[in-house]
Amino acid sequence: MRRFLLVLPLLLVAVLAIGQKEVSGVITSAEDGIPVIGASILIKGTSAGTVTDVDGKYALTVPGDDAVLVISYTGLKTVEVTVGNRTTIDLVMESSVAFLDEIVVTGYGSQGRRVLTSAVSSVKAEDIQNLPSASIDQLVQGRAAGVQISSNSGTPGGGMFVRVRGTTSITASSDPLYVIDGIPVVSAPLESQGTGGQRTNPLADLNPADIESVEVLKDASATAIYGARAANGVVLITTKRGKKSQNARVTLNVYAGAQNFARDPSDQLVNAAEFETLINEARTNAGATPLYPNNDSGKYDTDWNSFIYDDAAPIFNTDLSISGGSDKVRYFVSGNYFDQDGVLIGTKFTRYTGRLNLDFDASDKIKLGTSILYSRNDRTRIGNDDNISGAMGGAYFLPPNISPYNADGSFTKFSIFENPIAVVNFDDRQMAVNRILANIYGEWEILPYLKFKTSGSVDYNEIKEDNYAPTQLNTGVAVSGSAVSAVTLDDNLIWENILTFQKALAGEHYLTVLLGQSVQTSRNEFTRASGQGFPSNDFRRITSAAIQTSSSTGTEWGIASLFGRLNYDFAGKYIVTVNVRRDGSSRFGEKNRWGTFPSIGAAWRLSQEPFFPEGSFINELKLRGSYGITGNQSGIDNFASLGLWTGGSNYTSSAGTRPQQLANPNLKWEETTQIDFGLDLGLFNERIVLNFDWYNKYTRDLLLDVPLPRTTGFSSQTQNFGEVENQGWELTINATPIRKSDFTWDISFNVAHNEAVVRKLFAPIEIYNRSPFRLEEGQPVFSFWFHDQLGVDPQTGDVIWRTVNGTSQTEAFVPGRDRFFVGNAQPDLFGGINNSITFKGFDFAMFWQYSLGNEQLNWTRFFLEHGGTRNTNFMRSQLDRWQKPGDITDVPRMVSKNYAADLRPSRLVEDGSYIRLKNITLGYSLPANLTSKMGIQKLRVYASAQNLITITDYSGLDPELTGTAATILTQGIEFFTFPQARVVTGGLTLIF
Repeated sequence: MRRFLLVLPLLLVAVLAIGQKEVSGVITSAEDGIPVIGASILIKGTSAGTVTDVDGKYALTVPGDDAVLVISYTGLKTVEVTVGNRTTIDLVMESSVAFLDEIVVTGYGSQGRRVLTSAVSSVKAEDIQNLPSASIDQLVQGRAAGVQISSNSGTPGGGMFVRVRGTTSITASSDPLYVIDGIPVVSAPLESQGTGGQRTNPLADLNPADIESVEVLKDASATAIYGARAANGVVLITTKRGKKSQNARVTLNVYAGAQNFARDPSDQLVNAAEFETLINEARTNAGATPLYPNNDSGKYDTDWNSFIYDDAAPIFNTDLSISGGSDKVRYFVSGNYFDQDGVLIGTKFTRYTGRLNLDFDASDKIKLGTSILYSRNDRTRIGNDDNISGAMGGAYFLPPNISPYNADGSFTKFSIFENPIAVVNFDDRQMAVNRILANIYGEWEILPYLKFKTSGSVDYNEIKEDNYAPTQLNTGVAVSGSAVSAVTLDDNLIWENILTFQKALAGEHYLTVLLGQSVQTSRNEFTRASGQGFPSNDFRRITSAAIQTSSSTGTEWGIASLFGRLNYDFAGKYIVTVNVRRDGSSRFGEKNRWGTFPSIGAAWRLSQEPFFPEGSFINELKLRGSYGITGNQSGIDNFASLGLWTGGSNYTSSAGTRPQQLANPNLKWEETTQIDFGLDLGLFNERIVLNFDWYNKYTRDLLLDVPLPRTTGFSSQTQNFGEVENQGWELTINATPIRKSDFTWDISFNVAHNEAVVRKLFAPIEIYNRSPFRLEEGQPVFSFWFHDQLGVDPQTGDVIWRTVNGTSQTEAFVPGRDRFFVGNAQPDLFGGINNSITFKGFDFAMFWQYSLGNEQLNWTRFFLEHGGTRNTNFMRSQLDRWQKPGDITDVPRMVSKNYAADLRPSRLVEDGSYIRLKNITLGYSLPANLTSKMGIQKLRVYASAQNLITITDYSGLDPELTGTAATILTQGIEFFTFPQARVVTGGLTLIF
């Protein structure tokens, strides 16, 4: 028996070898006849294959005459060839006009789009190259159907609002899971020191030029493989790697430019003469003596905004990369320097990155590789956004009829507001981030159709923040200088093992089975020290402070997972994908620590059926459907299920402890059930490709802080209560009207609709200061809760309010009772339109992004359209106020009852719809016969403009902003918010 067991493997190898033979050939391009370098040749139904060398040549051992070769290359049509009795197969590949031929990265694998059963949007490197943005999510905006992305502010390196098919949670996170080269990464902001409503963006640590593709997994069939963290969608980011048989390729990209605001903030405010007229009118209406009887504004007319903005703020970027490979080793090495000054003086973002991606074939069966990113970025920040004491707050509030400086040269002080000139020049807030994102893997080809891969990853973040408020600021002068120094260490360790079986079975049956295991641990440590009372502003270290305090905290969590996927394909016609993942998380109660997340997806390619008419203008017709369950564990405390005690309490100066949190052993995941129906259509030889999806996402067991009776001793407890429903549709159209050797024209259009509605809630929740937002059963998320202003009485100038009794009489109006839903920040439609044209050496691209049907709250107007109830400056809209009988306006008479502090007039909620020319680029590449003489492969120069035109009726600075991003469940609110910049750049690309 022992001898038989020893001989058995040899017998199996011999059986498998029967019928094998070697096939070789040359792959060339039909367009120019040159060899195609790096074309992929795979044996269909397996992962076995090779790539062409520098001469377009390949050689591959196939299992027999029935083997089918799948030859693919980006931009060329994918071809399937049956080997038959041939040993030499040469092929001429034609240009592809259909994006259906592309390979799509999926969770733990990849798949051809033609046989994809799930909803996946893709953005390729060529779509976003050389665009002046700090982070990848900014570049994807408007390019992926169903993915709503907006900038919270124009702060360099600032946070973004990203939703994949809507908002699924209330107090937990609704952000997608980001996976970079297989590593689930930290994407939530890790800063500890607030500057108002600003948030930083951890994705800005990544160099966009390193990216090969971005795939957004949207339906449950695509996302369930990531289980407990996939309810909000998954964004897969793949970076560039070297290719086999590729000579060393050196690429240098450089661009530089200037930035300014598309709308001048000064145009939002009145001048000194208008200010004094308005103040006098308000006092006269109140029966008081005018404050400026001579209306003498000739002494000062201060434009505060002119002191705090740079009309030509510089931006600079340079990337250098080297890539290549032999039969054994492939490499990609890059470095990046990015430097952006904010248009708001005193803000800045600088990034340095270095990357090494390395793949090594240790043998015919063993592959080893690594991906390593080191990123260092430095942010200079100032108080702003959702901050009346910030730079923009001061520039808006301070009256224009006073001098910026006192007679002794010191800064003018006014009420509680900071002098904005002092803020931009002396507010000192520094943030430095060091990040290491690394992965190492080993892959063993056990058999041609069976592979085992193991990988270990780390995402390490070190954040250091140093803030100092000097005596030039109100916050500093009161305490003789104030400083805070904080350090956050956050590290994530991941180990994964995957076994993949991929084989063509009898006939045209193809089967892929994947089994995997994953373990992740995360640890966060935070240390903070503060000080007050410094000898002078020259001493800024806390050791020099008269009063010093410090503290430290630490927390950690872990998740263990088992997952699997089965993909069955019959003749490329009937495709089924089944996923299941089981996760166990330390964040949840002992009774619900483990959760199971399954999905199924199916596709039917009708165009492959015998009954489908040949010669039809419809070349591809596929129906898709999927159903599955995913989870959410993000956005809650790591020990939310446990009963906690805290130290630090004292009684008569003695150390002690106290209860901090009530235990909930029943706490579990949020659970999202999603159903999706899709249609993929290729028309006119696939010059037009259409993708349509309808979906419904229903989230149950929301993770909410539920109020408790006071008798418990606690105000709230994290529980599973509440439901949210998202329903919508997506449409993408890719078209190539013209494709010739010297002239191409590509069009891409996408549009989506999503409505997120609260279906179950323990009680209405009012959100943010003065409660402009309200969550309530049956109402959309991000709904505005205001007093509904029906107009202004033309005879009296007083506001006409709607009441709960349906009347509109001013006398019947009760502010504490008569509030209504007056719209919400969710758009009816959103998406983008891209046109790309090449003609000989010229290339031109124009990309429009839009959001239609959403309301935007101009919360700045609430404070600056005050009717003279305070002595601060006014918005220019105040000039439209009612003054005499017969005036028709929505800005009421300047008396206190029309501008009381407890009023929330709906006129502040405006139409936030916009269409924006997000980017326009014109480039020229020198002819190859010239560049070859210079010893280079390519030289391209280009000019680009970003945010050049915005078409909108919104009266504020930017209809896209959310200045209160630090407050969860607020969206579409401008409040002294730093708008996005208009950017004009010029650059060049050199390839050696």
